[in-house]
Amino acid sequence: MSKLKVRYYPDPVLKASNKKITMFDKSVRKLAQDMLDTMYENDGVGLAAPQVGVSKRMMVIDVNAGSEEHPRRPIVFINPVILSQEGEMTGQEGCLSFPGVYFEVRRARKVVVKYQNLSGQELKIEAENNLLCRAIQHEMDHLDGELFIDKAVSAIQRDLEMAKQGLSEGDVVELETKLKEEAGQTISISKSKSMVS
Repeated sequence: MSKLKVRYYPDPVLKASNKKITMFDKSVRKLAQDMLDTMYENDGVGLAAPQVGVSKRMMVIDVNAGSEEHPRRPIVFINPVILSQEGEMTGQEGCLSFPGVYFEVRRARKVVVKYQNLSGQELKIEAENNLLCRAIQHEMDHLDGELFIDKAVSAIQRDLEMAKQGLSEGDVVELETKLKEEAGQTISISKSKSMVS
């Protein structure tokens, strides 16, 4: 059981481009196992290779809790590609590279992804309106050098969460006030919409 070091924002490896994996050898299997061990150790549901400083197109996901009732069911995705996506869903996300930061993120409601397994065999998976669907999109962003902070539903909520954890500059009290104002505007807009319909 080998635990890797998780890279935290603003480590430049998180924004770097990542190479396709062409050799499916022992080193790839070891990296996958080490990534899974690291993910479980940090109570994550997904982890991409760049998050442990490896600029390769590999990610691991396990949305099961790992209890007797819900045994672990890890999936190793190598060179994943989204074939199609549709719809929209919004939900709270966090990231192992941003400890303590959580906010609402908008994602596609359904994705179809092709990927290779540890033997190089090509597989396809479909996920819709669930944690697996969200995790796939989140981890694939990492492989493309994109981060969930760029997909926040509310920039103010994101900035507040980042400032609270010392990951960005910003006055927490001022941001909390702005967030309350934003929430008030959203409530009044939805009330006026319901009156119209």
